[in-house]
Amino acid sequence: MSENIPPKQCPGCGEPVEPGWKMCPVCEISLMALCCPQCGRPVKENWKRCPECTASLICKSCTARIPPGYAACPACNPAAAAPPVVDGDVLREPLTEMKLVKIPGGTFRMGDIFDAGIDNEKPVHPVSLDDFYMGQHVVTQHVWNRIMPENPSRFTGDLLPVEQISWHQAMAFIEKLNQANRLKGGYSLPTEAQWEYAARSCGRDERYAGCDALDRVGWYADNSGERTHPVGEKEPNGPGLYDMSGNVWEWCLDAFHPQAYAHHASKNPLEKGEGADRVIRGGSYNLDDWSARCTRRFCLAEDFFGPGVGFRVVFLPYPG
Repeated sequence: MSENIPPKQCPGCGEPVEPGWKMCPVCEISLMALCCPQCGRPVKENWKRCPECTASLICKSCTARIPPGYAACPACNPAAAAPPVVDGDVLREPLTEMKLVKIPGGTFRMGDIFDAGIDNEKPVHPVSLDDFYMGQHVVTQHVWNRIMPENPSRFTGDLLPVEQISWHQAMAFIEKLNQANRLKGGYSLPTEAQWEYAARSCGRDERYAGCDALDRVGWYADNSGERTHPVGEKEPNGPGLYDMSGNVWEWCLDAFHPQAYAHHASKNPLEKGEGADRVIRGGSYNLDDWSARCTRRFCLAEDFFGPGVGFRVVFLPYPG
């Protein structure tokens, strides 16, 4: 199927579709050129198996088309997902189609390097981190809808951040992601240290994520029009991450302790605590530029949700 001959109905579920649509709004399969989910050979709508590699093209249980990267229908067999693919410095997760960028480990000065914040951003202290991968974007509604039953967002759109997400909901998404993947390592929320290091382009002295001019890299109260915006419309930071300043707050794994920096571990610090408030970072579309600083620390209760709160995912490779 090409853009010159658009489909009249979804090949997976039969839903009527319109010219220009890239995915089915019902079953969410691609409406672009059909291909074998295993070998990539172009295939026809009425084919049930690939003549090249003999892979199944249609699920025998639910009759949905098997999406690229899967050996079987992920709805009927969640364990059928192909493993994530590492291509250079980018990890591609096939179930949700997320891209995660490799963040090389290193040591940086964590905290209020510009002396523009408040006491909980001090003291500035050295922190060392191992390599990790971080989502190029916050989790979008398209990504969320791939594995979660309901979209809680106030502002709706495939490329908008999923929001009105509590810390517990973000962790539930990550649990499903880990259950469906087969690779040495695991998905998680970023630690507070990982988040700041990545936002500051691997520890550079940057006020915002990529530069010192927020309008270039982020959506906040002065330019957002009081709503979230599609991911990736502003400039990226050094490693190629988007929207780390503004758009939506991002949950971190850490429990929030106002004096955490006074006793941080020197390597891979993580503040633990059951039932505690959790760290959020990055500011949001409805707040000022001060809140979007890379070093700004704030917190919310684990069960809080609102239209300015979303999350980003990291992947941690296991050694060996």
